[in-house]
Amino acid sequence: MALSRISLELPSLPLVRAGLLPPTFFRHNESVEILRVYAFQPRERMLLVRVTRSGPSRSKDDIARQREALRRRYRLRDFEIVEVGPEGRTYVALLRQENPGILEDLLEELGAGVTPTTPTLVGRDRATLSFLADEAAEKRILALLEDLGIPFELKSRAAFRGGPATTGELTARQREVLSLAWNLGYFDIPARTSLGKIAGLTGLSRNTVSQHLRRAVRHILREQIG
Repeated sequence: MALSRISLELPSLPLVRAGLLPPTFFRHNESVEILRVYAFQPRERMLLVRVTRSGPSRSKDDIARQREALRRRYRLRDFEIVEVGPEGRTYVALLRQENPGILEDLLEELGAGVTPTTPTLVGRDRATLSFLADEAAEKRILALLEDLGIPFELKSRAAFRGGPATTGELTARQREVLSLAWNLGYFDIPARTSLGKIAGLTGLSRNTVSQHLRRAVRHILREQIG
């Protein structure tokens, strides 16, 4: 079934009230942007996000020392700091809400055919939410917002041209594992993460993670150097 990439603009407050963000989030931050959504296990989403902080500047070490406090404050199951921007005004993190989390509840209510995507950014006052959906799922989402009395504006709707991999392309799972490994610094020198860490985050075995990475890298090298 054909999918569309749909972006909506709406007030941020209903999202906070619904539990998508904790009420304390904007005491310390200006916005959160979802950069990537990973789905390695049923009813679990890991999000790669960029957080823009408010308040005084912080060093990378300062933010790293706050990691456990931030995890508890925002009720996260996993919280890995990936990158810290200049003066600590922004940081990129990999996070997962305590299961099931409102995102999984919402997706389950809407049924099949809905996948969160980019651009999705929640600021103090306004939010942009984007998702891939078939026609029936799109109607369910818009009807749900109307039933909840949440005003929204349809910013864009475009045909999504992605799809299942064909012979010779990376599979969706290979892309996800490769993307996660890249973002966590597995390919850095020295490496900033390990196969064991990636396996623990994804719920896959070390051997499975290794096979996905080797096959993905093998495909890329074959395409690039023959």
